[in-house]
Amino acid sequence: MACSYVFSDDKSFLQDLDFMLEQSDQCPSLLKYQSCSIQLQKQQSDAKSNVSCADLVDLERGGCILQTKIGPIQYGMPPETIKDCLNLGMEVPTFYIIPSKRFDKRLGISTAEFEFPAYFNFFCKKKQITLICTPDTEKAIRTVFQETLLGPIDHPDLALDFYHKFPKSAYPDFHKERSVFSRNPSNLDEKLTIDHLLKFCLFDENNTATIIEGDITIKIIKDSNSFKILENGIYQKSIQDVFTFPSQYYEYIVTKPDDYRAESMKNIKSKRDAAKEQCPTPLLVKQLPEMTVEEKVENWVIGNKYQRGGEKKLSVVLWDQMGGHVESGSAIFQLDIDENKSFTPPDFGVTILGCSHGFDPKGSTSGYIFWINGRGIMVDPPPFASYHMKQMGIPSILICAVIISHCHADHDAGTFHKILDDTRVEIITTRTIMNSFLRKYSAMSNIDIDSLRRLFIFRPVIIGIPLNIYGAYFNFFYAMHTIPSLGFSVKLENKSIYFSSDTFFDPDQLLVYKNQGILSQKRYEHLAFIEFKEDLILHEAGVPPIHTAQSVLGKLPNNIKNRLYLVHTAQKDLKKELGLKIAKTGIENTMILIPSNTNKHLTTIRRLDLLSTIDIFEHLTLKNVRWLLDSVTAEEYFPGQDIIKEGTSGDRFYIIESGLARVYSKQKGQEFERYYQVGDYFGESAVLSSEGKRGASVEAVTNLKVLILEKHDFWFIFGDGLGGQGPIIQKMKQLTAARRSKAVHCLFKNSILSELTPSQKTQLEMIMREHEIEKGTVLWKVGEKPEFAFIIKRGTFAFYDSPEQDLEELDSGAYVGELKAMIENTAISTSIRATRKATIFKIAKKDLISFANKHPGIYMILIDTKYLE
Repeated sequence: MACSYVFSDDKSFLQDLDFMLEQSDQCPSLLKYQSCSIQLQKQQSDAKSNVSCADLVDLERGGCILQTKIGPIQYGMPPETIKDCLNLGMEVPTFYIIPSKRFDKRLGISTAEFEFPAYFNFFCKKKQITLICTPDTEKAIRTVFQETLLGPIDHPDLALDFYHKFPKSAYPDFHKERSVFSRNPSNLDEKLTIDHLLKFCLFDENNTATIIEGDITIKIIKDSNSFKILENGIYQKSIQDVFTFPSQYYEYIVTKPDDYRAESMKNIKSKRDAAKEQCPTPLLVKQLPEMTVEEKVENWVIGNKYQRGGEKKLSVVLWDQMGGHVESGSAIFQLDIDENKSFTPPDFGVTILGCSHGFDPKGSTSGYIFWINGRGIMVDPPPFASYHMKQMGIPSILICAVIISHCHADHDAGTFHKILDDTRVEIITTRTIMNSFLRKYSAMSNIDIDSLRRLFIFRPVIIGIPLNIYGAYFNFFYAMHTIPSLGFSVKLENKSIYFSSDTFFDPDQLLVYKNQGILSQKRYEHLAFIEFKEDLILHEAGVPPIHTAQSVLGKLPNNIKNRLYLVHTAQKDLKKELGLKIAKTGIENTMILIPSNTNKHLTTIRRLDLLSTIDIFEHLTLKNVRWLLDSVTAEEYFPGQDIIKEGTSGDRFYIIESGLARVYSKQKGQEFERYYQVGDYFGESAVLSSEGKRGASVEAVTNLKVLILEKHDFWFIFGDGLGGQGPIIQKMKQLTAARRSKAVHCLFKNSILSELTPSQKTQLEMIMREHEIEKGTVLWKVGEKPEFAFIIKRGTFAFYDSPEQDLEELDSGAYVGELKAMIENTAISTSIRATRKATIFKIAKKDLISFANKHPGIYMILIDTKYLE
């Protein structure tokens, strides 16, 4: 059931949407839609809206639409796809072809997100949608919709979600609560079912799906790589069965097979920028320069961008504890902050990534980052949130966990994108919601549940007792919604934030449900008597009746409304006359309750948190950690200031604590440029070498703070008392050897490996060992157990005696290996040999498995591949 569900007799949402569309001159009233209309709803003056039958319209988020006499047929269903149609002034289709690859495993995003097209058509237009797919896909979609529309069939682990002293009489009865909402809006005496919203048109044994509407017959013929569409026997169009998201989301440049070469980061960046100009994508939030708010204030602050005299500044608005402005005369007190500073997370606060719902064409679905002692916890990340975080200059290393509130598509669609982003991340939710999430995404991605579990760290929520997460105390609770939905309050020091999650909050109606036996007395008290004592309240106000009506929140006392911000609400729907306001989105509007580094006693803990995320330190003993914290010092640099210069003597090792640094070399024939951020390190080659010469220069791009180890401390701590033979020293020596062998140049030649983060490239370099290979050497044969993978430095290789033998020779930059066979300890399925004298970088089996397990996105790529070019 949608997080924007409406009953058929509730016209307010449709009227508001009509008004918005009419004002933007996009299409006539949604209330006037005729069934299966085949025309655009209004002809636009520009070419893109002048579409005729047999024309394909490419959609901004991916996929395309073909106009036919029975109405538009859409290929592919990325998240928020209905917004593309609404923004183009097109009818939202009722016919959808599901791509054969219904889940992009590299991005962790569904290409068959059917929930909101189904919700929009059923609840707004009173129509079913037809999904054109295989029988296996139908089965998977029914599994997904069971979890999202109707909720889990049972809740066997419910007791495990609660603290043992929590009263069982206060447990939610999800089946009873769901019965309030899960009714057919056309017949409230009838339970809502999947088949009320979905129809399936399946491909038969001849790979043909047939749709008959009156005297019109549409046939969709599926072959190995396309769908051919015929209308009354007349060929209309072929649609390639290759769904792609906007190019910059993939974040790699594909070069021609004969044009692999070591490119500088500058060249890659220029190509990527050019690609972005050619293919713009919908932005989650406005991209702005990096900034910081470091000023210590007595209360909490909100950062806000404004323009004055052509000069951009950061305005910081101070608030008192009750939410009133601190004013001087008629002007709000403002602090001008230097924009060139890099973003430094607050000790406690929240950034709103999106604040609207799934039907709002102009807004992004809700999502948040809660900042706890400088570390970020994402709540309900919207699609591609990780990409947009990088665009805003927020390093992924700062995001340590994700809270899943519930499993509706407008709340969990970006979760797997974040899981696959970098290193393994914590997923925080209840066992009930986690089990539902795993069932849903296993069906969606066709990945078994056990394999999905390995991609992240599950941290179970326990309701009824405060949980200390990164130094803040969380109190979780189950809200009232169509499926299990998790809200919380969080407190750090003497400040607190309330997050409602999607919920039905209406004390008067909750009393009715209690009297009807739907809610127990204790459950009713927990839902109805909310004190709202927190300093900041984020409360949803989506479309009733499954969400909280603004009219209910408008009745709250002013001292509460002053601290309350609406989320999951379109700006156009705001009822300002009730004294309500909507939270502003974007990093520039981060709500800060405790500014950064306010508590100096937390500096050591924060540094320990940072060091714990750095790969080379993962096996440090407690004694090593104590030595490290005692020895490390900090220095700060301004933009453009040199930290080290190429060719000079070096006796220091550096770790970036905050900011951005440029690492580059101008040595002829060895030019390169990279950018390092929080958690990256440099200077190890010089401190390991007896000569101690710097191999590159490093300068600050933004305000930069680095942690420093002197050479003697470096050898003492990482030598581990073993005369320089400690494991970290050995790793760094291998890294130095790999860099002398130009291993990273091979990575830049690979279309996939070139897009690893600097930290991931460094970790991969540490396990790459150079070997010379003679022409004709067989590296392995079909049926053998794999012992290593390899990356080609120079020379060529070819497969033989296997299905891949018809491929062209692999050359410099290509990766070859079978991770799946390594993990499962099964026989390899290829044979490969050198066709010319070659140099390769071997990666041992145990090292590759360890590397892949630490990086879920890489694991997902390598597990199903035998080579990458």
